[in-house]
Amino acid sequence: MASTASHGPGRLVAPRLAEVDRRLVELLTEDGRRSVNELAARAGISRANAYQRLARLRHEGVITGFSVRTDPRKLGLEVSALVMVNADQGSWRQLRDQLEKLPGAQYVALTAGDFDFVVLVRVPDVETLRDVVLERLQSMPQVRSTQTVFILDEHDELNR
Repeated sequence: MASTASHGPGRLVAPRLAEVDRRLVELLTEDGRRSVNELAARAGISRANAYQRLARLRHEGVITGFSVRTDPRKLGLEVSALVMVNADQGSWRQLRDQLEKLPGAQYVALTAGDFDFVVLVRVPDVETLRDVVLERLQSMPQVRSTQTVFILDEHDELNR
């Protein structure tokens, strides 16, 4: 059974997952379309137990949803870039919300170090990327500077 421990005021440690729960998550990560019957069989548990565990994993936020993985190039998104953003520190929450709405933004992370945010942008062409970075991003008042790095090749463990 999962348990949650508190370490300090307002801090929670992630629940410890039983090995069978980890196996269910691993199986779903490999193929989110697997039936509960198949999950149960591969995890060595009953179907009823699998349903109960999956419901609990969703309720506890371990499983947050299901998605489809795609090949960006086959969708016409030929250009991928990481855009690093330096921001005014007092407005990072507002900026994060704006970055998530940028055309082509597929991933936004608040970071520590030389940059405040990293944004993965996928767009059809360089002209569109230019507009995203120079027109939209640079016009946001919270943005102090940006640096763009083109992605030349990718290895995505999840898409293997």
